[in-house]
Amino acid sequence: MSEIRQRSPLNTTNNLSSTHPHISQPAQPGNALAASYLLKSSPTHHGQVMKLNVPLLYAMAPTWLQRILRACPSPFRPSWKKRYMIQIGKYIYRYQINGSTSHQSKMKLKGTPISIDTVQSKPLHLTTYGLQTVNNQEIIAFAQDLPSSCSGYFSITTAGETRYYAVSSTEDANTWINSLRQGRQSNIELTLGHDKRPYPESWRYIDAIGEQRVNKNGRIKEIMKGSERKEMEMMEFMDGGATNRFS
Repeated sequence: MSEIRQRSPLNTTNNLSSTHPHISQPAQPGNALAASYLLKSSPTHHGQVMKLNVPLLYAMAPTWLQRILRACPSPFRPSWKKRYMIQIGKYIYRYQINGSTSHQSKMKLKGTPISIDTVQSKPLHLTTYGLQTVNNQEIIAFAQDLPSSCSGYFSITTAGETRYYAVSSTEDANTWINSLRQGRQSNIELTLGHDKRPYPESWRYIDAIGEQRVNKNGRIKEIMKGSERKEMEMMEFMDGGATNRFS
C-alpha cells in the first residue's frame, strides 16, 4: 500500500490546467473521476467491498415488522450491494459495479466523494447473532443476512453518517482501516505543513475535480432542504388558515 503524499490543493480545473500543463488529463473533465483514470493514477488503496443497504422503511419499522421483512423476499429488507472503493488524494470514491470489476468503464460513481480528513474507521465484530459494533451490543446485521463470501467487516463514519462494509477477510478489513486512518493523519499533517513529501500531479487534478463534485452535490442538497422547508411552511400556513376559518 502506497503512502499518501503532499498536497497543494487547487480550487478549479482551469487553474490546474494552466499552471500544470504537463499533467496527463482525460479528454473530458468529467472523466477525471472515472474508475479507470483513478486506478491508473496509483491510488493509496482500492478494492471491491460489499456495502450494507438499509431501506428507510425497514429502519423506521418496529421490531416485529422487521422480523417479517427479513423472513421473506422484499425490497424493504436490508441487503448488501457490490461496490468498488478507491482511496486517492483527499477523498474516497465509491462506484457501483455493473458486471465484472475488470470492466472499469462500466463502474458508475455513486454519491459524494468522502473527505479523508473527516473519516473515522472501526472494525466490526462477527458473533453468532450477527454483526455488532465493538463497544455495544447493537446488532447491525443478523447472521442470516450476511454475505457468504465475506468474513471481514468495518465501518466508515463521517459527518454523522455511518456506512458498513464487508470484505473477503479480516485482514482485508484491517488493511482498509489502517489505510483510512493513515490517510486521515497524513492529510492533517499536510494541512499543518508538517509533511513535505512530493505529491503526484495527477492527484492534484483528481482532488480539484473531486472538490467540484463535493461542492455541487452540497449545493443540490441545500436547495432540496430549502424546498422541503418551504413546503412545510406552506402546509403550516394552510393548516393555520383552515383552523382560523372554522374556529
